[in-house]
Amino acid sequence: MNHRPGSRAAPFLALMLSVLAGCEGDVGRIGPAGPPGGIVQSNDTCLSAACHGNADLVKTIINDLGSPELIPLYVDESAYVETVHGDQLCVSCHNDINADGGAHGPVDKTYGGWARFSRKQAVETMGSGDIVRTRNYTTAASTSCVTCHSSHAGFQYSAHATIFKHRESAIDAELSAVVGVTIGEDYAVGDCNRCHATCSTCHFGSTITRFGAGDAYDFWSQNQASYPAPGFTDNMTEFQMDWTANVATHDFRAGSYFEHDTEGVCESCHTGFYKPASTAYYWTDDLHTTYGTVRATNVKRHPQQYELLASGDETLPTGGSNDAHAGFGCADCHGPTTGDVHALPGLPYIWENDGDVQCVDCHSAQHATATIALHMDGSGTDVACIGCHSFGLARDYELATAGSSIADDVFLDPETGQVRPVVFKHGHAAAWYPHNWQTLDAGSGVGDQDSDCAKKCHYAGNAVGATAW
Repeated sequence: MNHRPGSRAAPFLALMLSVLAGCEGDVGRIGPAGPPGGIVQSNDTCLSAACHGNADLVKTIINDLGSPELIPLYVDESAYVETVHGDQLCVSCHNDINADGGAHGPVDKTYGGWARFSRKQAVETMGSGDIVRTRNYTTAASTSCVTCHSSHAGFQYSAHATIFKHRESAIDAELSAVVGVTIGEDYAVGDCNRCHATCSTCHFGSTITRFGAGDAYDFWSQNQASYPAPGFTDNMTEFQMDWTANVATHDFRAGSYFEHDTEGVCESCHTGFYKPASTAYYWTDDLHTTYGTVRATNVKRHPQQYELLASGDETLPTGGSNDAHAGFGCADCHGPTTGDVHALPGLPYIWENDGDVQCVDCHSAQHATATIALHMDGSGTDVACIGCHSFGLARDYELATAGSSIADDVFLDPETGQVRPVVFKHGHAAAWYPHNWQTLDAGSGVGDQDSDCAKKCHYAGNAVGATAW
């Protein structure tokens, strides 16, 4: 730890170092005890003027460019006690601090999880003797929430958390060799892990800012026509979360906050865009004997926020009048009533079985007609709900703006065997779950060339083997 230049820290520096070497004190406010044999530190000790009650206390980090970055370590006890965790011990969450008989030495840091805040880092977990190069990190406190919030223990296996388990992400060398182009993307240490979440990413208060000026939604259709659209830059969809702005108060966003998400926590990650369609490749069988191709929407990042807006935006060529869904917040579906974002499963999965919320949670009485049954009861091709009800991908856009298209919005997903929306991701044809939902127009039935059925599947050269009308 270091102090700001010019601070009057010297008189008690020796005292502070002795405290950090092995703090001792009375048991403090209510909170889980430390490990067996550990000395449970009181908040009076942690927040004393000799430790985190010192307003000048900071950690100085020299980043990979050789420039210093400061992390404030001062905690305002009067502000902290007014927060939702104000009656808890510091070491109840910072349980690594109390891990060795009360000794407060260097702690392990895991890099990433605060969007694009600070520098990249080529080391994800650092030991006590390693050189720290960026302040974009979390410690044990970021994942210790389940000590008390045990109902959310499944989060560690969820799609939001498992980016740290995605190190198997790699270029598909076998498919690349067969098709002659690079398929897939290698996991990039220090890059792939900088956006995905721990408990603290969403719940620890932070200052959220868009990395670049402008809103990518203003270029939603233009990028589908030609990328990059004039005036557009990718960093319009990049956000950074400055967690250090909240160290002094340690304020947390409770579950009720996400009913409205006024600071845009979800938007910070779920903001992306569509590029024009590209040829995507995929293995059609587990033995990798046959591959398929589709010309699919090139999706950048996670554009669910904008897909949802588009579902109620009739000014867009592929927008719609779905005001009900467009007015939803993420928590209206992925919330305590119909879903559980903490348990949102990682890939691969069949959403209708394993997703945290299914369409039929709200739409249970709709699909009883014989025509729909051919796609849903096992007597015909299995079509996912979103196989029919998702809109706005490349084929929809090209039909709406040019009157013709050679793109495919759906394919037979080899993971699930279902007709599902498909997108281009690093050359791969990947099943997608768009959030632009509309009511399907079946027209007059079989043979209606103007129906959504004909546009989605029943056209010449489609990717699902449907009869052309």
